[in-house]
Amino acid sequence: MTIISPTTEAIPQTPSHPSMPISSTVKAVPRSGIRDVFDRALAADDVISLCVGEPGHTAAPHIVEAAVQAARDGKTKYSNINGVPAFREAAADYTRRVKHLDYDPRTEIQAIDGGTIGLFLAISTVVAPGDEVIVPSPYFTSYTASVIMCGGKPVPVALKPEHGMHLNAADIEAAVTDRTRAIIINSPGNPSGAVTTADELAHIARICVEHHIWAISDEVYHSIVYNAAPGEAAPSIAAAPGMKERTIIVDSLSKTYAMTGWRIGYLLAPPQVIEQTGKSAENLHSSVNSLSQYAGIAAMTGPQEMVEQMRQEYLDKRQIVIDELAGSPVLRLVEPEGAFYAFVDVRGTGLDSDDFSRRLLDEQRVAVVPGEAFGEEGQGFVRLSYAGDADELREGLRRLRTFAEQI
Repeated sequence: MTIISPTTEAIPQTPSHPSMPISSTVKAVPRSGIRDVFDRALAADDVISLCVGEPGHTAAPHIVEAAVQAARDGKTKYSNINGVPAFREAAADYTRRVKHLDYDPRTEIQAIDGGTIGLFLAISTVVAPGDEVIVPSPYFTSYTASVIMCGGKPVPVALKPEHGMHLNAADIEAAVTDRTRAIIINSPGNPSGAVTTADELAHIARICVEHHIWAISDEVYHSIVYNAAPGEAAPSIAAAPGMKERTIIVDSLSKTYAMTGWRIGYLLAPPQVIEQTGKSAENLHSSVNSLSQYAGIAAMTGPQEMVEQMRQEYLDKRQIVIDELAGSPVLRLVEPEGAFYAFVDVRGTGLDSDDFSRRLLDEQRVAVVPGEAFGEEGQGFVRLSYAGDADELREGLRRLRTFAEQI
């Protein structure tokens, strides 16, 4: 009954030689707590994994065929560092259609090897050593890691369960100093699934404008929002007055089109940012995978029925989570509004989230991610993904609830 990704492998821990120094900057980068869960789950038998952050689907046939045809046509050479023109044009058209934002494919769009490298490129372009970056917490683990690797200082701002884990402009403004250079926006959010309203984003935009702060907006879950019409996206801070010129959008095809392994996405940013991120990318990887770009063109310009189908499936599975946890005397759910994660408050069990997740795995063979993997503000919560098989999800939730209530 194991549904752990077959590509996930435990990373052997080898001691460093005492006479050979390792960079203090690299050593300061925390190891992902999500990876720790994967490693523990791999060592156990018959595990129901509710921690994998990727769609259960794979890319639609027309997307795969586009890559195959590109290979047949010999489109396997280096591409422009910012991506093949057709890919950038497809990203511009998609963004205009879905987010109602206009970007010039020649100067304001760059193809990237997935969202994580896009985040690093964005942060490294606007953050200098000693600069502060506001990171609403709990957060996706790569945020603070990238800030630290760039010599910056992450400044966590707590997202509050009583506010549905939404971004809060007042809390953010209280954290601003003269060293603040950027704020990371993530909506729909990982790990909570919270979707911040356009009105609240407008208040945050005012702070960015007044204090000359960059917004780095991680929008990889933009298509998975439950109160939007089909084909509509979650609100973007770039749409607020004065924000397009001070926002870097990081987007990816991984979640929208079930293309996690293709490692393809794009940055949307002012020309002076793309000029610098392109220069950095040139030195990091020479060019983005050409076949993934042609697959991405087919994804963004082709049939969109699968996107809506997946959203409806996530909506149904979200209801399974709500129903299975309803009425529990010790578990509380921060009801997700987007993405495919649920953030569950386990403080009523008397266990911290790491002990809870370890014992749940050992005693019930269910893997979830402890909340502190997403920052100290996640303590007392666990994240579960409902992107996988519905029957596995239902059984995993029953075991989780049984364990919690026995405790």
